[in-house]
Amino acid sequence: MWLRTTVALALAALCVAVGVARADGDPASDVLYTTDQYFPYDAPPASAQTALKTAVAAAYAKHLRVKVAVIGSQIDLGSVPSLWGRPTQYAKFLGTELETFYVGPLLIVMPQGFGIYDGGRSVAAETKVLDGTKIKAGDSEGLTRAAADAVSRMLHAGALRSKDVKAPFVYAFPTTVHRGKVARLKFGVSDDSAWSKTTARITAGARKIATLQSKLIRVSPAKPTSLKWKVPKRLPGKGVRICVSASDAAGNRSPKSCGSVTVR
Repeated sequence: MWLRTTVALALAALCVAVGVARADGDPASDVLYTTDQYFPYDAPPASAQTALKTAVAAAYAKHLRVKVAVIGSQIDLGSVPSLWGRPTQYAKFLGTELETFYVGPLLIVMPQGFGIYDGGRSVAAETKVLDGTKIKAGDSEGLTRAAADAVSRMLHAGALRSKDVKAPFVYAFPTTVHRGKVARLKFGVSDDSAWSKTTARITAGARKIATLQSKLIRVSPAKPTSLKWKVPKRLPGKGVRICVSASDAAGNRSPKSCGSVTVR
C-alpha cells in the first residue's frame, strides 16, 4: 500500500511540476507523459502493442529516445479532429503540447501516413526512413505494427539522434528512518531520455551528514527510484532534511527538491 501511495504521489508531484494536468481534450498529450506509446481508442491486439513497446524500448536502451502516437480515428484527436489525416501537422501540434517535459523525436502514425517532429529541429534522417516505410493496413493493428516497423527502421538507419536539452524532474519524499538501520530513500525522478543519476544530501541543520549518489539508471515518472543509506546511530532527532537533484547523460541537471526526515 505504501509503495502504491508513493508512486501516486510521485506522479502527481511531477505532473504539477511540469504542468501536465490539462483540459485540452488531447488524449495523447496526457498519456505520453507516463508512457512512450499512445495506442488508439480502438485498441490493437496485445501482440501488436508489444511489438511497438519492444521497438521503442530498443531505442531507449541505446540512449536514444522516441515517443509514438498511433492515431486510428478522429476520436484519438480529442478536441482537434481537424488534424485528422494530417500527421505532419498533428506531430507539430502534439510536440508543442509535450515540450514542457519532452523534446525529442515524436512519431505520428495515421492511415494517411507518418508524421515526425523534433522540437523544430531537422528530421531529415527520420523522414528519409519513413518515406520508404509502408503502412500495410489502416486498422489499429496495422497502424501499430507499422509504427513498430518505422521505429526499428529509424533505429537501424542511425536516425533518432536528437540533442537532449531537457533537464530531469525530481521530487524528494518526506521519509522516516531508524537509527542504526539501513533506510531506502525514495524519490520521484523523470527525464525525457529515461536515464538519470540521482544525488541526495542529508543534513542536520547546517551540518552535512551524508551524500549519496546513484549510477546512471533507467527512470520513470510512474516508478520511484531509491538510494540506500546506513543511518548513523547518533543521528539528531530533529532538523534532518534530505535534498535531491538529478542529472542526465547530457549533463542537464534538475532543480533541487528537499523533504523532511523523521528520525526514530
